[in-house]
Amino acid sequence: MNWLRVKRDKPCAVCGKPDWCSVSADGTVACCMRTESPKECKSGGWFHKLTEPLNYRPMPQKPKRVPVQDFVTLASRYAENLRDIDKLAENLGVSIRSLERLEVGWNGQAHTFPMRDARERVIGIRVRGTKGKWAVPGSRNGIFWPEGVYSGSDWPLVICEGPTDCAALLDMEFDVIGRPSCLGGVGYIVEFLKGRRRDVIIMADKDEPKERPDGSVWFPGQEGAMRLSKAIAPIARSVKIVKPPFHKDIRDWRKAGATRQAVQSVISNMRYVA
Repeated sequence: MNWLRVKRDKPCAVCGKPDWCSVSADGTVACCMRTESPKECKSGGWFHKLTEPLNYRPMPQKPKRVPVQDFVTLASRYAENLRDIDKLAENLGVSIRSLERLEVGWNGQAHTFPMRDARERVIGIRVRGTKGKWAVPGSRNGIFWPEGVYSGSDWPLVICEGPTDCAALLDMEFDVIGRPSCLGGVGYIVEFLKGRRRDVIIMADKDEPKERPDGSVWFPGQEGAMRLSKAIAPIARSVKIVKPPFHKDIRDWRKAGATRQAVQSVISNMRYVA
């Protein structure tokens, strides 16, 4: 089935939003990323049959040519060109050493973070600049995997969202990897954990509630954590989901003065979800 992205003048027929969702080329089926249905899409979101076909007429487009990248070499080059790491560390409220463990680099305009698959191969690069976050063309969303963190370790593993939260947890001496988003990286994380039987703590962001068209609310960070917990429950020794009690994410909590002992206390008091 061919899918078309919704846009401002042709929003999602289910949630009414102009982004993130898709509709089939014949206008009979929507894949909504915000409103649930009994049938999930493999790539995320939920299927919705539309009672009346929408008038979607895709304009002929030339296929986009995404350059094939050697991300291993590119990440290495960016790391060699690294600059202003002290300013980045100060701005983020994390240590230079934790950023170095994530192999931060510089592409000439912004700082970069390599993303890896479950075999530690670099498969993409996340870019963080003054105008936001994006990825190098051709990147796949993978794991932010710091130096010194081993898949076969017996230590409890913390899984957080993004490289900067990962750096904050490294500062507190946790064994940690970062996922690319609140819903991403599940397949690589499952492969990372296979055969390891580790205790896992999923560190979820404390998001503001999002409202669905029907008036119900949902929390992306917590929902993503629950989906990941279900995926890894059969292969992990135990699973807990933790969120900062008073701050948006673990990095904000760290900047506010959180210590390893404080975070560990919250972890210890949480119930196992698997």
